[in-house]
Amino acid sequence: MRRLKGYMTLEASLIVPMVICVFVIIISFAYYLYGRCILSQDAYILAFRTSIADSKEYPKVDEKLGNKYFGSTKPVIKTEVNGNEVIVRGYANVRTRAMGNFFLKPKTGWDYMAAGRAKDLDCIRHIRKIKRYKDLGEGLLE
Repeated sequence: MRRLKGYMTLEASLIVPMVICVFVIIISFAYYLYGRCILSQDAYILAFRTSIADSKEYPKVDEKLGNKYFGSTKPVIKTEVNGNEVIVRGYANVRTRAMGNFFLKPKTGWDYMAAGRAKDLDCIRHIRKIKRYKDLGEGLLE
């Protein structure tokens, strides 16, 4: 039986680049999940802070977002106020330029979006009202 030399070299030249591409895809997907989770959290925090603010001015978005979106573009934040409800939407994209034009690479990257919603319930006024009713009730019972 004759053994072919170079068989292992040929196999390694095909398998190793595929494995490396799979690892890069997994890392890119981890960036996607991380960015999506952080954006969801930031969107809700921004909506909540806007809803409890005395004036309905938008909070400083750049201070809140910071530099934690590595592997992704900086999110674009859009805020709208409808009556007593504040809706904050954020859009971002995972950068996938590291892989060039390999076979598994997404062509346009992965876009993700998150939204946060909070209602202004004016809790302080409600708490004061309930406390006042309680005080009046205790006064009537005495």
